Amino acid sequence: MKKRTAMTAVLLLMSSVAAHAASEKTVSFSKCKGQDADGIAAKVKQDYTQNRINQWADDQKTLGQADPVAWVNIHDVTGKNDKWKVPLTVRGSNTDLHYVVTVDCVAGNATYHAQ
Repeated sequence: MKKRTAMTAVLLLMSSVAAHAASEKTVSFSKCKGQDADGIAAKVKQDYTQNRINQWADDQKTLGQADPVAWVNIHDVTGKNDKWKVPLTVRGSNTDLHYVVTVDCVAGNATYHAQ
């Protein structure tokens, strides 16, 4: 009985780690050094709607469409030294998706963290 309980706990932990890893996607991001919060917000929305939605079939399926509406509340964008955290909401016909996008302008990458 103890072995079964331990094995179940291990399997739950492994599936949790796998789900967490799948909820983060790191992508290349155009250089944005020197941008302000408005510019970063616009770049994140553009990146998602023009690049990511076309590549991420799971998002299309969840949202229920390939041309969702994306927005950022500019007051929630934070950052300094060309590193930003941008909360992104994407609305489709089925549901909304929420990401916090961490942008590193110097390195030229962004990580989409599903919320």
